[in-house]
Amino acid sequence: MLDFQRIHRPYQEELSAALERVMHSGQYIGGPESATFEADLSNYLGAQTIGVANGTDALQIALMALGIGPGDEVIVPAFTYAASAEVIGLLGATAVWCDVDEGTFNVAIDQLSTLYTPQTKAIIVVHLYGRCADVAAVEQALPGVAIVEDTAQAFGAQWTSGQNTGHYAGTVGTIGTFSFFPTKSLGGMGDGGAICSRDTDLLSRAQQIASHGQSEKYHHQCIGVNSRLDPIQAAVLGVKLKHFNQSVERKKRIASMYLDALSGVDGLIVPDIVDGHIIHQFTIRILHGKRDGLQVFLREHEIDSMVYYPMGLHQQEAYKHWVPLVSLQVSERLSHEVLSLPVHEAMETEEVKLVIDSIKAYLS
Repeated sequence: MLDFQRIHRPYQEELSAALERVMHSGQYIGGPESATFEADLSNYLGAQTIGVANGTDALQIALMALGIGPGDEVIVPAFTYAASAEVIGLLGATAVWCDVDEGTFNVAIDQLSTLYTPQTKAIIVVHLYGRCADVAAVEQALPGVAIVEDTAQAFGAQWTSGQNTGHYAGTVGTIGTFSFFPTKSLGGMGDGGAICSRDTDLLSRAQQIASHGQSEKYHHQCIGVNSRLDPIQAAVLGVKLKHFNQSVERKKRIASMYLDALSGVDGLIVPDIVDGHIIHQFTIRILHGKRDGLQVFLREHEIDSMVYYPMGLHQQEAYKHWVPLVSLQVSERLSHEVLSLPVHEAMETEEVKLVIDSIKAYLS
């Protein structure tokens, strides 16, 4: 799905120089690289951010900063990665499943008022596959409920209409979280994450929690965790942030090629790509039970593809004790239909055409 050697080749010298700076600095926890990246990241997003060790930590710390614990309920989509629900369970709270919209793959707004109870303390809004969820509609449906934006798959995505026009995903809710896992739109050479909030007190609390609950060394005000963005990852991410917009533009061009060639193909539904979408995944839907066969066919032709996700979280053994309160039929149907195609900035036009031709050959 990704060829990191080819992706990094245009700025390999910059990456090497950044890694050497860390190596020779003698500062391997925090230090200038971490501080510089946090500042650059905050400047890019237009909102204050702090670095943490990974995206899952970011979610857990965000919920901890909001005081989520036993007896609290957190609404979360059933069609997303496990980390979004995992952190709810780790804190002793209850995950309340909601379905997703089959056109956007994001939270189904029409279910939210039904799911609300006096115990509802937060909702995790996932910006899936690189498209902004409708946070403004969530605010209207759940007034006063904290919104945690899970932006692991949508760094750089923007709203281009509505009240949040011009703002980046992860910056408009109560608190936003990011992952810099290597496969993400802005990915490091290992784990990394960040937390963002316009509420300075809330962000300070998150930072305190991420540092063993201390505001100054050896003075612990609350129970915290140990979660820091490694300076090596910060150095890598600082370089890649400079090239980020170009990578998104290239992926948009590849997505356009897919859309032009695959729209109207019988038995296939292409994604609805809107302005502001950063194409973290180009996810098609294969109908009539042919998805798994197509994936095998592509693999036989040395073409990678991925199923994100093969089952709803409510169907996972670890989370079955949280019984759904509403229909999750869209999540269940999508888990049998979705297939994500290769879409990275180093792909050549001929490679994109090979994927297209192979899909058409199988479905015909």
